[in-house]
Amino acid sequence: MTALRALFWHGARGICPKCGQGRMFKSHFHIHKHCPHCGVVLQPYAGDSLGVYAVAYFITIVLTVLVMAAAYLLFHPTSPYTYLGLFSVTSGAVLFGLFPNMKGIWIGFVYLLTGLRKQL
Repeated sequence: MTALRALFWHGARGICPKCGQGRMFKSHFHIHKHCPHCGVVLQPYAGDSLGVYAVAYFITIVLTVLVMAAAYLLFHPTSPYTYLGLFSVTSGAVLFGLFPNMKGIWIGFVYLLTGLRKQL
């Protein structure tokens, strides 16, 4: 179980799941095609973006619902517009702020399933 946890931890930090040393991202939204350290293909399949969407949706909704619940318990807002604004700001901030982490988690999951070969 420790190797599985390390695999997802590397992905969430944006580190190559195979070697654990190369950085996956050139910038916040641009991923390297290959790991700069070991050369493994980081996105070997064209349909990988659908999995990223699923991970991003799950993490964004969970964190947004937690923030909404905390706002309800702490501040008791009465206006539905307050909730709508809080939902919009929180979900946007989580989605854009944690995008590399969520994409890295998906790449770690793909590595777990396929092994991300150097050449396909």
